[in-house]
Amino acid sequence: MCSYGIIFYKMTENMTVCDKKCDIRKISFLILPFLLVFSFLSCSANYGRIVAQWGPGNKKTIRDLAADWDKYLVYYAGPSFSFPSAVIFDPKEDGRKLIPDKWLLVKDRAQLDEIVEWLEFTPIFKPILFTILGPDGKPYGYLYSHKPDVLIKAIGNDTLWVSDIPLPPISFGGVPERR
Repeated sequence: MCSYGIIFYKMTENMTVCDKKCDIRKISFLILPFLLVFSFLSCSANYGRIVAQWGPGNKKTIRDLAADWDKYLVYYAGPSFSFPSAVIFDPKEDGRKLIPDKWLLVKDRAQLDEIVEWLEFTPIFKPILFTILGPDGKPYGYLYSHKPDVLIKAIGNDTLWVSDIPLPPISFGGVPERR
């Protein structure tokens, strides 16, 4: 038996069964939080995230992206370009790739302008420009949408899968009366 085993045996030799159970409980309460944190970090390593473009220090706007639309692969989510829920801008020359699920490719600048106009039309659900970041923190592109809860998953080296974004709740105007 190694020296650590002898020390542990000597420490527990005079302990009752209850004392040994209490020590195991103390140790398990110390180890459990570390196991939870480790499992969370290992599971989240394959997912990307979005960060809002807030404040004066941000360089890109939706107008800048639309003006340089030919430098991007541009996709929109929604049933038609006149009823969109989001737009994605994937830079062509960055070596990274976005694979949008159920998104449609924007055909030309006029269609993109109409999509942006429709996104900004609803006063209740204002769209925000987000930067799409990979698990490594590198930017992969931009998302312009009212919904920040999009699922982004790494599916290979320098490739992210982006889930579909459902439509915003539809408001037909008016405020319901209180009874």
